[in-house]
Amino acid sequence: MHTHFDEISRLFSPNLWKAFGAPTNMNPTGSSFQTPSGNPAFGFFDDFLTFQPTTLQGPYALLATSTAWTLIADTAASKGIASAVMNSSAGDENILKWGGTSTAPFQLGGKDLVFECRVALTDITASKNSFFCGLAAPASIVTDQLLVDTTGIPFDANYVGFLKTYADAGLVDGSYKAAGATRQDGATKTKLDTLHTFVASGTTYVKLGFRYRSNPRTVEWFVDGVLGGTSAAPARLTASEVAASTFPGEDADFMAPFIGIKDIAGDQACTLNIDWWACAQYE
Repeated sequence: MHTHFDEISRLFSPNLWKAFGAPTNMNPTGSSFQTPSGNPAFGFFDDFLTFQPTTLQGPYALLATSTAWTLIADTAASKGIASAVMNSSAGDENILKWGGTSTAPFQLGGKDLVFECRVALTDITASKNSFFCGLAAPASIVTDQLLVDTTGIPFDANYVGFLKTYADAGLVDGSYKAAGATRQDGATKTKLDTLHTFVASGTTYVKLGFRYRSNPRTVEWFVDGVLGGTSAAPARLTASEVAASTFPGEDADFMAPFIGIKDIAGDQACTLNIDWWACAQYE
């Protein structure tokens, strides 16, 4: 890992990005780069120093059903923050998807992958809104797909990441699902339960990330650069759990990076701020 990023806690988590190195060659539109070990990789990194929050510009497909995405003003403490303001309207949702509408270059098969983002929420009231970050099927960019309207849980499609359900007061689980299978999270696997609890502040950020390893096939969830769970039950899927039918398959289940928030109750404002995000996979 590039030592520069060992010293700056705001940026990439060294334990998570181990062997990928600091992805300084990556850019918002995605690029190929060479890891310190010499392996070729592909990925993107966006610190949101510039951001075009429309579907006609920039490297993203965006969904904003009521209030648009914005790039908020820089301050001494934070520069480059993409922000989604939920306006207390039931069903309002703001979703950011990397790439075009159908872009989905990442697959949890024979190549290692890492995803990480740094985010903050201004409200964590229970039974008000839901949140997701991670990889999901490209079709999840449409309304009521990434986060279903009445429940705030992901639609019946492939995904792997972090999920704050509608009923939870800021509690974030590790979660995953294969299309047609039962959703897995802290309710079904206690080692993925409450990996983080958001603080109701637009400036109290957390880094949420996961690492997929292809041999042996495992997935590990990290919070602020530390493996989630406990020493007795770390937030890690075993090879058999990854091979199960509940996990997105490796043959044709291509996915894309997503971050999204949905207002379910319609009576509590909430803002999602994104400092940066990144995803990379060996080629």
